[in-house]
Amino acid sequence: MKIIIALDGTQHSSATLNFILSHKWPFGTWIKLVHVAPTEKGVMNFVAHAFGKENNCDYDSVEEVMIGIAQEASARLEDVSISAEVLKGDPVETLLRFADTFKPDIIVTGCRKKTAVDTLVLGSVSQTLLNKSNYPVVIVRGNHDATAPHPFSNVLVPVDDSEPSGAAIEWLQRQEWLKQSHLALLSVTDPMHTGTMSSVKTVSESMLTHEKDQMVMDGLLSKWEALLRRKNTAKEITRGTADGLPSEVILKGAHNWPAHLIVMGAHSRNGIAKMVLGSVSQYISTHADCSVMIIKGFESEFYEHYKKAVLDSMTIDDLLEERPTARYDQSPPGLGGGGHIPPTGLF
Repeated sequence: MKIIIALDGTQHSSATLNFILSHKWPFGTWIKLVHVAPTEKGVMNFVAHAFGKENNCDYDSVEEVMIGIAQEASARLEDVSISAEVLKGDPVETLLRFADTFKPDIIVTGCRKKTAVDTLVLGSVSQTLLNKSNYPVVIVRGNHDATAPHPFSNVLVPVDDSEPSGAAIEWLQRQEWLKQSHLALLSVTDPMHTGTMSSVKTVSESMLTHEKDQMVMDGLLSKWEALLRRKNTAKEITRGTADGLPSEVILKGAHNWPAHLIVMGAHSRNGIAKMVLGSVSQYISTHADCSVMIIKGFESEFYEHYKKAVLDSMTIDDLLEERPTARYDQSPPGLGGGGHIPPTGLF
């Protein structure tokens, strides 16, 4: 596994480092600590001060500090190679050029705490990096205790009927660092509003379409969960569906559970949840209390096959039959062995 850690010398760099130090990464993981230094001398002196250098110093001094950080981190992580790079130029463009050479599995960056103007300035760097990156990006929020036994215990995975959601699930099932985690798959369903519909026929057609979409999503959830279980991806896996506005439900569930990490695809076609994840993922990364991982640059191998299998298994009788839909207060159907109840406070 290859990871890039973007450090800027601020307090957010400490949270970013703790994110890495708080987990046992797979044997042979290669971590690059990267700082992009500005070319202006005045700003360089500010950066040097942020890295603990009180006097005016140059590029070499910052590089010395970064090497020291890498050595300290290496002493705390077993079987992991950690080295430092100090580059010059525009923070985002320079980092992305380096990423195209290094080919990381994840890019990790810190982020300022939420403020009223987050949507404007949340990082001019972190959000731009998220938008432009061709690799999965983690935006670190909250505190990560480097001494905690399982710091990523609760991982929330919002999903919908889309290829990017499938890609996120398939990416996750390859990650050995989730072995001690509890993964919760969450599908958010827009409630069907019939009050403004003009006829009984319109209402009936809408209900049939809504029921079909729900069945497709339930089928996909079942297949994605089965894939994760076959790979023994996590210690525990649960799933559930909740009604409401996707961004609100995801943030509330993550806060109440609480989630330590939210993982989601980068964008989505319209599906049952109508989750346009391009905007939802950006909103979540801006407002979540915990860290957020956005999966990019990875295509789903099984989504089209899974969806076709779900559609082929459905009949008109299934749609007309009155059956309970998997909700937050029921054990999801089709899991075998009685299924699993989603974690209390999440759905």
